[in-house]
Amino acid sequence: MRDLFYKLIQQQHLSREETRGAFEAIMSGQASDAQVAGLLMAMATKGVCLDELIGAAGVMREKVVPVPLTKDEVVLDTCGTGGDVKGTFNISTAAAILVAACGVKVVKHGNRSASSKSGSADVLEKIGVRLDLTPAQLRDCLDSAGICFAFARNHHPAMKHVAAARTSLGVPTIFNLLGPLTNPAKARYQLLGVYSRHLTQLLAGVLKETGSHRAWVVHAEDGLDELSTLGVTHVCELKDGNVDCWTIDPAGLGLIKPKLEDLQVDSVDASAIAIRAIMNGEYGPKRDIAALNAAAGLVITDNARDLGHGLAIVDQAITSGRAREKLQKLVQFA
Repeated sequence: MRDLFYKLIQQQHLSREETRGAFEAIMSGQASDAQVAGLLMAMATKGVCLDELIGAAGVMREKVVPVPLTKDEVVLDTCGTGGDVKGTFNISTAAAILVAACGVKVVKHGNRSASSKSGSADVLEKIGVRLDLTPAQLRDCLDSAGICFAFARNHHPAMKHVAAARTSLGVPTIFNLLGPLTNPAKARYQLLGVYSRHLTQLLAGVLKETGSHRAWVVHAEDGLDELSTLGVTHVCELKDGNVDCWTIDPAGLGLIKPKLEDLQVDSVDASAIAIRAIMNGEYGPKRDIAALNAAAGLVITDNARDLGHGLAIVDQAITSGRAREKLQKLVQFA
């Protein structure tokens, strides 16, 4: 570990093998809290690279408590990195429910809030979704409701070995990027929002190397880690083994530009109310941005030819009552 510290201090990247060795030691409880904190801070100061993310993600994936899927099952995840500090309602969680209402299976990976008013686990718990389901129960929930929520704390027990160090540091580390890369169901279709533009191409490259089939990694110019209705969003797409990048302007989709405060909430309760209102058919800025992200999920899974087509499908799912029913099924599953 000391040799790795010297290398990182000199602003040198670690190899995949070096990173694997370090994270195997860390996540097996063989490293002290001081060593864990030192490694994480040194990596954060230098800036993580593709090989480091692949090496660390590989260890986490090996230690995950999995949600069983059948071979070649098409499953989407909308888990992002968080960290945009914009105080919006849980957009990706609402989008996940809407995508499921359109007939796409979703294994939503998420955790409690680290930097926002409400994490996905917080808001779903507030709505009434159980967080304590076993992997077998999650599989049943996916079969019956078409969506389930994989609570990160239940699926990554090895994270207990880094909890103290992460808490003492109190700053973003490589683990903020590893959550979306370690879905317990190994979902190969992803809409992944990131808190910084430079991460779009980096994480798309990681997904390419780690077996994802198709994914959009997105960051908006206004700072949102979502596809934004406030302005232009940068997208890096993994498709057919290639990564291509472009931008999306919501004005071209006929969406009305809101104010940031139209999307913000001040509590978990307010976010839960917003999500229920969307599923119940209420129009407004929150519905628009959730629908836009859900439309992207449909494009990613080849259920819509483009965002405009996806928006029409999502609108029908809401107005028909299927979105409301989908949320009810998720809540009622036990």
